[in-house]
Amino acid sequence: MTCLVCGSRQSESHFGGMSCRACAAFFRRFFNSKKFVIKCTCTSKTVGSHPCRSCRVAKCFAVGMTPTKLCGQRDPNGSSPKKLLDSSSPTTSNFSLLPSIYPKDTTNITSTLSNFSVFESKRNHMFSSIFPQDVFGITSLTKNDLHLTNDLVSDAFPDFAKLNSCDKKSMINGFVLKLWQIEPALDHVAKRVEYKTMSDEDVQKILFPFFNGKFPNGVEMSDEDVWRIFGHHWTYFYKNIIEPIVKLSLDQIELMAIIWILFFDHAYIDISQKSSELCWNIKKVIHRELKNHLMEKYEDEEFVQFRFMNILVVPAIVEKGEQKFLDEFLICEMHRIKIHDDFKAIVKKQRI
Repeated sequence: MTCLVCGSRQSESHFGGMSCRACAAFFRRFFNSKKFVIKCTCTSKTVGSHPCRSCRVAKCFAVGMTPTKLCGQRDPNGSSPKKLLDSSSPTTSNFSLLPSIYPKDTTNITSTLSNFSVFESKRNHMFSSIFPQDVFGITSLTKNDLHLTNDLVSDAFPDFAKLNSCDKKSMINGFVLKLWQIEPALDHVAKRVEYKTMSDEDVQKILFPFFNGKFPNGVEMSDEDVWRIFGHHWTYFYKNIIEPIVKLSLDQIELMAIIWILFFDHAYIDISQKSSELCWNIKKVIHRELKNHLMEKYEDEEFVQFRFMNILVVPAIVEKGEQKFLDEFLICEMHRIKIHDDFKAIVKKQRI
């Protein structure tokens, strides 16, 4: 097999992925170096030159290589290896809750990038298969979306899979509703769709087909009525949720930090103490590694703190939008709009 990282003709299994020995050695050196986070310099390179270290390590993650499979690093005196991740942690297998041996470690967030990339690819394929893109068609994918989310989190965080089924269900249900709110922002960060400021006319082009034909016979709504009843919810969604996220110009590490903060919400009232503690501990690690990433990227401490706080505002923005989301569903029920039962079940559960 060829190396999946650099294309070399010789390849074998290294650290969970297929690569040549040179790329495996690079991956080991990268995680044993003191400069853990590096910037992409591809734009400053000449055409035809090799990718920078940042892109090369990202490709290592994409092909399945993981730092948890490294043997570790020996000190100059040849003593026992230092652990990169504390896999024996009683709280979570992937996230080390002990102080990092590296001052600017972002291993835990970075290691979930490939998981989320696969997850997004499957979701995009699933949603693109639905036509027309109306309220019933979209909500009919609820159960599939819940399964994909469960697979994502269970793979990225093995100890999540050990939680009781009720806790896992509550956390996944809440996360999917949040995720559906920020879909346009996800597309923008991934460069699938370039987001533009939405005028009322732009919102109407999406809103009217979304509800078209989903009212019971005899009580159909005109476009004017749909806009009057739902227009303010949708304009709020784009202007107060999506646009603030887009304006941050998030990179992949910042986005992943937000995704996991949204998922591991320790404030759930219907989960056990064990699950709440898991959420709290993981969020502490995410906050620390997000700060590390920003310090390496920007260096100016005042700006780092400013951006750190702006990024942490995003989950609060999404939570406010979630209430609007639930209010809109209540209006849909009042007007007997056709929505799939799977979606109704998780929304009603969130309202309790």
